[in-house]
Amino acid sequence: MAEFVSIKKDEVLFEDGDVADAMYIVKSGVISIIISDEKVQKEVSRVSTGQLIGEMSLFDKRFRSATAKAITNAELVKLPYTKLESELATMPEWVQVTLKTLVQKIRDANKRILG
Repeated sequence: MAEFVSIKKDEVLFEDGDVADAMYIVKSGVISIIISDEKVQKEVSRVSTGQLIGEMSLFDKRFRSATAKAITNAELVKLPYTKLESELATMPEWVQVTLKTLVQKIRDANKRILG
């Protein structure tokens, strides 16, 4: 189910607009989460050991909304959505709706940050 991924400092894990097919658990290192538009680029978060990256698209099936770039060398565990979707389907509908709502609020907040 899981695959281990290594990325080097300054390497991009995924970019805003990419098709999303997996989320990641950071095992070591630091990853910058960057949002941008035609005029502005802003770091909105730094993710480190034990934290998730790329989980939003699992819940709302949209393209990546940010770029994830390594600040340091990093080791990650890749969890493909295809393996997680069956688990998600067993959750009560209200949980799924809640998760989708939270993801939409994050996406909306990111847009407001860019102005």
